[in-house]
Amino acid sequence: MTENIRFDLLDADDFARYVLEGQTDVVFYLRAIMDRKANLAIYAGRSSDPFLSVVLAVDDERSVLVIDAPRDPKQLEQALKSSPLVFLTSLERVKVQFMVPRCTAVTFEGSPALEVPLPSRMLRLQRRDYYRLILPQSPRLHCLIPAGDGGGRMVEATVVDISGGGLAVVAPPSGLSLSVDSRIDDCQITLPELGTITATLQVRNMFRVTERSGSELRAGCQFVDLPPAADVLIQRYIMRLEHERNRP
Repeated sequence: MTENIRFDLLDADDFARYVLEGQTDVVFYLRAIMDRKANLAIYAGRSSDPFLSVVLAVDDERSVLVIDAPRDPKQLEQALKSSPLVFLTSLERVKVQFMVPRCTAVTFEGSPALEVPLPSRMLRLQRRDYYRLILPQSPRLHCLIPAGDGGGRMVEATVVDISGGGLAVVAPPSGLSLSVDSRIDDCQITLPELGTITATLQVRNMFRVTERSGSELRAGCQFVDLPPAADVLIQRYIMRLEHERNRP
């Protein structure tokens, strides 16, 4: 079962790391998804509830993909009249997402099916790349980021993922402008019971992440010249979290 989280790559320092283009490579991935009978979660138009399907056939000569049709008549009707359709699945721990403009009803080997155009591109994310709440809900971990307006104002962002190499934050809806490759000095992260570290962050990618609960902007940042003492505190924080999670 795939995680029903839709993600849209807004910007990245290396698009090729995330985006797969070209029919040969796309068809290769689609056939792998078919061979492994991977579940597809498909969002029709603006629906927040996906229907599940699998790939039945990949026809690169006709440039179409055939998928199993939903059994629910309402889901089928919505799929046929909606545009676009967003497909989410996972392949060997890599999250895959692609989009097609439309679908049509067909019959495949005597059963109802849907036929869609082959996607022109795919978005692929390793688990570490996309929004994932690995940090505890309480206490929340926050990062104070200078607003950059010259007034010394700090904007608070929630940290959702942290390692010795960097962190991911849910950017606040206002008061902070983040862009890929921007370098932000004097960011402050308070690690519960361990202390506050000051670090320089460089934004590497930005995603819009959509779940049933809503949509958030997620920025993946890399530490730049992180002081050894700060790195030690981060590793201690991570080890403490792992110990608490593994405790009987």
